[in-house]
Amino acid sequence: MLHMENDRDTAIAPTVTPTTTTGQQGGELSSQSRPMGSKVPLGTFVYASAPARIDLAGGWTDTIPITHEHGGKVVNVAVQVNNRAPYTVKARRTEALILSLSYDPNIPSQHFHSIEQIRDHADPLVPGALLKACLVASGILGITAMRHDGDYKTMAEALKHSGGGLELEIRSSLPVGSGMGTSSILIATILAVLKTLMGKPYTNDDLFYETLDVEQMMNTGGGWQDQVGGIMPGFKVSTCELDLPIQLKTNTIEVLEEFITIFNSRLLLIYTGKTRLAKNLLQTVLMNWAGQEPDVVDTMHRLVADATQCEDALRQGDLKAVGTVLTRYFADKRYLSETTLSHPPIIAHLLSHLSPHLEGFSLAGAGGGGFLTAILKPGLEKDQVVKEVREAMALDRNGGGEEEVDGDSMWGWSATVDRQGLVVQVGSPCY
Repeated sequence: MLHMENDRDTAIAPTVTPTTTTGQQGGELSSQSRPMGSKVPLGTFVYASAPARIDLAGGWTDTIPITHEHGGKVVNVAVQVNNRAPYTVKARRTEALILSLSYDPNIPSQHFHSIEQIRDHADPLVPGALLKACLVASGILGITAMRHDGDYKTMAEALKHSGGGLELEIRSSLPVGSGMGTSSILIATILAVLKTLMGKPYTNDDLFYETLDVEQMMNTGGGWQDQVGGIMPGFKVSTCELDLPIQLKTNTIEVLEEFITIFNSRLLLIYTGKTRLAKNLLQTVLMNWAGQEPDVVDTMHRLVADATQCEDALRQGDLKAVGTVLTRYFADKRYLSETTLSHPPIIAHLLSHLSPHLEGFSLAGAGGGGFLTAILKPGLEKDQVVKEVREAMALDRNGGGEEEVDGDSMWGWSATVDRQGLVVQVGSPCY
């Protein structure tokens, strides 16, 4: 069994009055106490929102089994994208004994009438698999991963005995395969909402641990840094000691308000137009780790050491050092996943014009696509740099160079440090 420790953890027990769970950058996470056993009434929505995360150092060392065979350390930051939390969830119980799931605003809500219809959650490519796995893991339907049907023959029967019908809606404003921790953060947010509906208390650690469970149920594998990155606000460092059981410890990295302002002004978020399933890259990394080649093991050592350097640089307000570590981190991720600057091809083209303006850069998350995160050198105007790079890339295309991603899709993004982390509220929207 996995055991996790968090020196900022406080039990959260839901109530039917609007309350919020937030944290402040550079301070203790605060959680308003909520009475146990108070279910949310039928028809009342529970709302939740969560930021994305940008990994700054140490990724892959959080992945099972690397994290307990080697030990892991990751530094990341929670971010709002285009001035809002990109992930939202809402759910309510209903009198109508219908299970209704909505995961895409362009597709009507899907209604499920048999228990058999949620049994395919083990395939991450099945539409709605993430929601289905969360429903099973949470126990809100009285159905477990080990015994799907239990004593119930129909979905209506399961819903009746568990407190009524259920509507669950999730939304993400980021593209699929963004590298920003979407799947894991959404899982943790869904679990928080479902627990609130049921009147069950929970802690941050519960969400971290149960998100790992859901990812195993979906056969996607993964690690712990994404859910930590989105549930907790601001900059933080997480460590996992060698050996089992897994013990995760997460601390907020205290930085000055001035540093956050500078970080926001110099942070670029650029969409490559290429999506990828992290599971595919994960398989390559795990195979390389299993081979225990000296260069692979040395790379894992360096990832952990660089996470410490990044943590120290953040505490000292040294953004140049953060950028240096970020670039080295990107090189190590490419080595472990056997990708290059041509994965996707637009990266080499983009960096040929952008890199002279940068302190550091990396594809977010596993790499291979999604968003490029970059830190500008001091004294540069973000809008002017973007304008110059876009013009240079346009000239390349006119001269027969490769086609760029649609301009608005590529450049129409901004990221700023998030100060709240996961927010859960009953009865009125929190987003």
